[in-house]
Order: sequence, then structure tokens, then C-alpha cells
Amino acid sequence: MKNLVLINPHPEVHYGEENISVLVQMPLNLGYVAALTPKDWTIDLIDETLEWAVDPKTGELRFNGADLVGITAVTYQIPRTYEIARACRQKGIPVVVGGPHASTIPQEVAQHVDSVVVGEAESVWSDLIRDLENGQLKKQYFGGLTPLERLKYIYPDRELLKRKYNYKYSSIITTRGCPNRCDFCAVPIFQGRKYRERPVEDVLEEMKATSYKGLMFAEDNFYGHSKRSNERARSLFKGMVDKDILKDWFGFTALNVAYDDETLNYMARSGCLGILIGVESLNEAALKQMNKFVNIRIGVGNYRKAIENLHRHGIIVWGSVIFGTDGDSKDSFKEMTEFALETGLDILTFGIFTPMPLTSSFHRMTQEGRIFRNRFPEDWFYYNSNHLVYNLKDMSLEDFIEGLEYVYENLYSREALKARFDRTLKETNNSKNSMFAYRINIDWRAVFKSVIDDLKTLYNSGDYPGVKGRSQVATL
Repeated sequence: MKNLVLINPHPEVHYGEENISVLVQMPLNLGYVAALTPKDWTIDLIDETLEWAVDPKTGELRFNGADLVGITAVTYQIPRTYEIARACRQKGIPVVVGGPHASTIPQEVAQHVDSVVVGEAESVWSDLIRDLENGQLKKQYFGGLTPLERLKYIYPDRELLKRKYNYKYSSIITTRGCPNRCDFCAVPIFQGRKYRERPVEDVLEEMKATSYKGLMFAEDNFYGHSKRSNERARSLFKGMVDKDILKDWFGFTALNVAYDDETLNYMARSGCLGILIGVESLNEAALKQMNKFVNIRIGVGNYRKAIENLHRHGIIVWGSVIFGTDGDSKDSFKEMTEFALETGLDILTFGIFTPMPLTSSFHRMTQEGRIFRNRFPEDWFYYNSNHLVYNLKDMSLEDFIEGLEYVYENLYSREALKARFDRTLKETNNSKNSMFAYRINIDWRAVFKSVIDDLKTLYNSGDYPGVKGRSQVATL
């Protein structure tokens, strides 16, 4: 019997979503691969957010070999992926890598592994396994974009992952792809611009089949692409209510869902904890450059009304913003802080603007000579929205650091967090959802601190263009 080891790679030092404890979840993509693997294979999974597959100090394997190692990785995980692949191949273990980075830059990944899956693995995984068994493993497999109706009754092996690490939270896929053209986002590159939807009944059957109460919708926007897609989302939530498939669920969407009371009613009744919306910026010129036109159509002036309506349904609002875009100034941080406090955003997290590989912003900034984190593949580690990888245009690095510290002090001090919790509880009248928001804020406080400290380390290092190494900027 052959043995497959699936690995979720993780850098030795990294702070991000995996540090938000209330949402720590299993790597669902590996659960799908496990479900598609022939039954005469044994399968193990190693999640490096919890234990090492390869010792980061010695480079030695921490598992007892395999006939195949499969790894999926986003861009910041790629340097660690190559370390794992090198250790495995030195032991004669073939390595296959898929995921967003492999689908975006397969020619780079192919230099470090035995095989690359470009696109989605569902349509080619059985071919890859058969070829391996026959000693004919190909260098690349092109999975393309899978019509989601073909995945009917193919559910990820959550039980395998739960047995190994006892994850408390899971996720579920109901759509893939994004027709929007945000200039920094790589999702349309590896998932396509066509909005693909799973049949509602299939999603409901998977929800019914899993024992997990907590689910995150693992997609970028479950509502707002079209009238038809909105009706489908509504029918999903109505189906959850009608069939009594109630979950503590969380999802990502656009703020226009706030104007659909029928859908909000079903969302609340089906167990929705809250939604994450991409506020991104209050600067209309910056939104236009990012191609974030849905935000422009709604209008910043209407955000407060939308958030109030979500709160009336007991749903918390997690706003995600981007700092460092062209057009941002040192005043942008105060404006965003005042906006969050005035509108009653329950959670405000941020990413540093990051030109992901092969996006239009990456090409533009490369041509402008502004990307200083450009020693690839090692520097791919920094491409996770927690690091600055390019030269700011409209403010100094000192201004950037001071601006983030202003947000931190006014939104994430213990007093501010308590006051925001009290307001969330008052406006939503939902203690469970309010505590959900508070716990995310507490965890994000540590992530926020790590981002600021990293920027100060960058400032002191002299690696940022125009700033000589110095030591007077103290870490928090």
C-alpha cells in the first residue's frame, strides 16, 4: 500500500490569519485532495502551523517517508515549500506542488519539485496518481477551472483532518472565481473571472453531512455579482433555515448585501455570525486605481446606514482596509480610524498594499522600479499583506509607521477594544456575535503589533530605499 503525505507549509516566523484563534481552521484544499485519492493509498497530513514536516533548523524530515508528498501553497509559503521539497527529494521522495502560486508561476515552481499542478487539482489528481504508480509522473498537469457541478457529492475529508489535529472550525466552498478586476488581487488569475457556483442542494447536503457547527465560506464574495447570483445566495440561506441546517457561519462579501433585507433575514436565521467587507480605502482616486468600483457605487457616505442595517439583524461587520496605496497620505490613517469609530465597524483589520505576482499592480510597480523586495524566490515570503515590498509614493516610511501606530492606539488599546465591544453588543443585541468580534479583535491586536514591529525593523535595516540603517525607532 502506497503512502501519501499532504503538507500545509508554514514559515518559521509568521503572524497572520492563522493567529486569529476563533477562525483557526483546517486546510480544506488538502481535505479535497485526500478525498480524491484512491482508497488503496494511506494518507497522512502535516499542518506546519501546528508541527513541522521538516525541521527548519536541521532540514531533516519529521515524518517516516512517503511514496508521494503533496503540497499546496500561496505565495508567502513558497520559500518554505521549496525547503520542504528539497529535503524530501534528497530522500528520494517525489514532490508535487499546486495552489495559487504554482498556478500563477508554474515555471518557477517546476525548478524545485517533481511535478506541478496548474489550476485546480480535482480533474487531474487521479491521472497524476495513476502516472506515479506507472513510473510516468509528468512535470506538469493542467487542471484548469473545474465546473463546480462536477464536484457534486465530492466532499473534503474533514474527518481525516479532525482526527489528526482536532480542528474546531472548518470552511466550505460554495463558489469560485471573481469577475472583479481589483488591480492588486490574484484571485482572478488562478480561479478565473467567471463566477462559478455550486448547486445549492449540493452545498446543503455537505453542510448536513458535516458535524462541524462553525463554517467559513471559503470564497471572496458570496453576494453581489449579479441579480441571479444574489437570488442563489438567498436560496442557500433560505434552504439552511427550511431544512434546519443551522451553522455558526462567517463569509466574505460586498456591502451591497446590506440593502437586501430578505437575504439578511435568512442569513441571520441560518446562524450568520458576521461578514467581512473590503472597505479598502476612503480615497475615491485610490479605489479607482484599485478598480474597486463596487465601493464607489455604494458611496462611502452610505456605509453607516448599511452597517446599521446589518446590526439590526444581529450581524457583525468586519471591515478590511488597505494601507499604502498610491494616494494615501499620513492623514489617511486618522481618517480611517474616525470612519471606523463613526460607522460602528465591529472589526477593522488591514493589509499593506501588496502587488501580488502577475497582477497589473505588480507589472506597473516593476516597470516603475519601485519593488525592492525582488530577490525571488526568497522574497516571496513578504507577499502576504503584512510586509511592505515597494517604495511608498505619497508618504515617507516614518509617516507610514506613525500612521499605523495611531490606528493601533485608537482602535486596539484595551480601553478602545472594551468600548467597541460594548457598542457592538448594544447595536446588534447579540452577545454571541459580539463576543466573536471581540475575540477576533484581541487576536488581531497581536498581529497588528507584529506588522508595526516588522516595519520598524525594515526602517532600521536600511533596506528600504532612501532610508539609511539606524536604530532610533523602537519596537512596541
